[in-house]
Amino acid sequence: MIRIVRRSRLRELREASPLTGLPGNTRIRREIARRIDGGAPFAVCYLDIDRFKSVNDAYGFVRGDELILLLAAVLRVAVARAPDAPKPARDRAVFLGHVGGDDFVVICPPDQVRSLLTGVLREFGRRVPAVYDPEHAERGYLVSVDRRGVKHEWDLATLSVGVATTEYRRFRDPAEVVAVATEMKSVAKGEAGSHVAVDRRRL
Repeated sequence: MIRIVRRSRLRELREASPLTGLPGNTRIRREIARRIDGGAPFAVCYLDIDRFKSVNDAYGFVRGDELILLLAAVLRVAVARAPDAPKPARDRAVFLGHVGGDDFVVICPPDQVRSLLTGVLREFGRRVPAVYDPEHAERGYLVSVDRRGVKHEWDLATLSVGVATTEYRRFRDPAEVVAVATEMKSVAKGEAGSHVAVDRRRL
């Protein structure tokens, strides 16, 4: 039994993000598949940091990692405060994963999406200025110069979130869920500031 537990733990570590320690793509797909097979309602929230590249370009990758870790910390707190935490029924558990780069996934019951994401967007917006140099944080944007010598102004980072939910349709496999959540994330990116786009198409 101990050997089985150790193997399971080692596999989890291999499949985790090296930066955040959160479950990576393999475990994310496995969790989505489990939710589909279980039949209980669920939602997949796909989060992306807007203008992440501008932080990397202006300050370097270390500061970019700080921004990723900030979002991971905000998400961890939000998940820990979910209504059914800390001992939810298995189909009500909130799952947090790190796709890679500045992309994260939260899987939760559909009735928790609004409250969870509202808190995440608010807390991220409150804490994100600390990642920037004081002068940039104070004026609300940073200035960078590209390789051609052209100056660009970038607003502080915000979040775009795409949500795929079984409230309005059934999904056959994880790839379909991820495709819809990714599409909705692109819709959210078309809006100003932090924004959540939920797929409400009935199929």
